[in-house]
Amino acid sequence: MPNDELKKSNKSNGLGRCPMGTDVGVFGRAGKFHDNLLAGFIYAAAIEELVQRTEEINRMLETMTEEEKELLPTLKEDLADIEEKWIIATAMFGINA
Repeated sequence: MPNDELKKSNKSNGLGRCPMGTDVGVFGRAGKFHDNLLAGFIYAAAIEELVQRTEEINRMLETMTEEEKELLPTLKEDLADIEEKWIIATAMFGINA
């Protein structure tokens, strides 16, 4: 019996063969799980940073004195930058916000 007949095809479940041959066995998908888990932690850290920056700028806007009003254009630019990052973050995560 040739070797090709012994190998089970992945066509039935829509998967392709892993070039390194690591997609088989009990831990076949562990590498992908590991990558997804790490990506989730990185994504969560980025979101946390965006939340902190947004809260910080909003707090500054609420407690501004007349002398600090000179910073208003800079803060508005920062808010616009953060809004762009929120749009990118929600698009990456697939959230319709």
